Amino acid sequence: MSAPFKEYQSLLNERSIIIVVVVVLALMWSVGQLSLMAALVIGTVATVLLIQLEIKRRMETLQMRRATAREQRRSSQQGAMTVRANTLNRLPSPVLLIDDQQSVVFANQAALDLLGSDIIDNDVFLYLRQSAFVTALDAVLTGKPAENATIRYTSSNERSFDVTVAPVPASEDGTAGPQAMVFFYEVTSLLRTEQMRADFVANASHELRTPLTSLIGFIETLQGPAADDTAAHQRFLGIMQREAERMVRLIDDLLSLSRIEMSRHMAPTTTIDLCQHINSAVSTVVGQAEERGIKFSFTAAEGVKKVVADSDQVTQVFLNLLSNAGKYADRDSTVHINATPHHSGRHVLISIRDEGPGIAPEHLARLTERFYRVDTARSRKMGGTGLGLAIVKHILLRHGSQMDIKSQIGKGTVFSFRLPIPGVSAQESSETKL
Repeated sequence: MSAPFKEYQSLLNERSIIIVVVVVLALMWSVGQLSLMAALVIGTVATVLLIQLEIKRRMETLQMRRATAREQRRSSQQGAMTVRANTLNRLPSPVLLIDDQQSVVFANQAALDLLGSDIIDNDVFLYLRQSAFVTALDAVLTGKPAENATIRYTSSNERSFDVTVAPVPASEDGTAGPQAMVFFYEVTSLLRTEQMRADFVANASHELRTPLTSLIGFIETLQGPAADDTAAHQRFLGIMQREAERMVRLIDDLLSLSRIEMSRHMAPTTTIDLCQHINSAVSTVVGQAEERGIKFSFTAAEGVKKVVADSDQVTQVFLNLLSNAGKYADRDSTVHINATPHHSGRHVLISIRDEGPGIAPEHLARLTERFYRVDTARSRKMGGTGLGLAIVKHILLRHGSQMDIKSQIGKGTVFSFRLPIPGVSAQESSETKL
């Protein structure tokens, strides 16, 4: 019922009382029964009734104001809650709000994507079953101090999170009991990096242990049974020299890879002559390749000359790729090197194609991993450290490029990448795909 109608109703009652009093007084006066005492009694009754009506009307007005204030306060709180909910919903990390019945009362979009869109109003233990989480949630909801142990959650798609449970106090009006806020902090990349480092240390230790074991064995042999065997000395010392040189190459590659990673985010700014660097790299590896009858053919399109690159690092890229081609291509074959303008007009596309046995598809995606070898025995026999293509990949990443590898069994392999021409920013270079 609206306020104007209530005021009209109150006014109508007051008029009715006055009319009734006047009519009663008129009747009593007409019959000669009106006295001072009767007039006082009737006036007193009418006054009391009027006062009661006024009090009632004021009470109703006060209640209406209180209701309006409560409604405004509720709307304001709901608005603030909506702002908070929208803020939480935009967080990239999953967040849950759990009530004292272990039901999920709120989940932001990241949590819905992680645990499923049907998680709201369901028991949280249907989705998070780790005993450490159950213990921590029970402790928070019952007001007990929770242990600061790390709660690790791994999703079905191998995403890992550190889960934290924090208490949310009960509301002052008693409408909501104690609740718990659950935060998910993703550590997938950290764990992968940690695993990569552990694998790297293990692989590097293994690669160094093999030649060291050989050296120790030959030294013990030379000091013992072959101490007076001159022929054995010459043979073993030659092997020991090759193993020592292999360790030196491995350490040099490890140091080189470390230096490249340190400058990963520093884009090169110097301009170099591409053709000159390719010809220089060919001259360096041609002697070794000629032993297997391998020739190099370099073709550069008209206008391809200057590129933005680090001179030493790009030389290392060409040396690693051309050296690999000279080692693994078929005998008496040709390695084709081409430099052409990229279709974007911002880069030069360089491709190195050999006429070798090719690489099986299952190996292509892992060729640039550290210490990964398609043929371990042949690679070590050729003096490879297993780090050459990893070094190439990181150098090209610094130059805003990626290496594309295509291969067909029996037909050969093509390694291609791009380098920016002068005047192209590093950001433009990284945004243009091969």
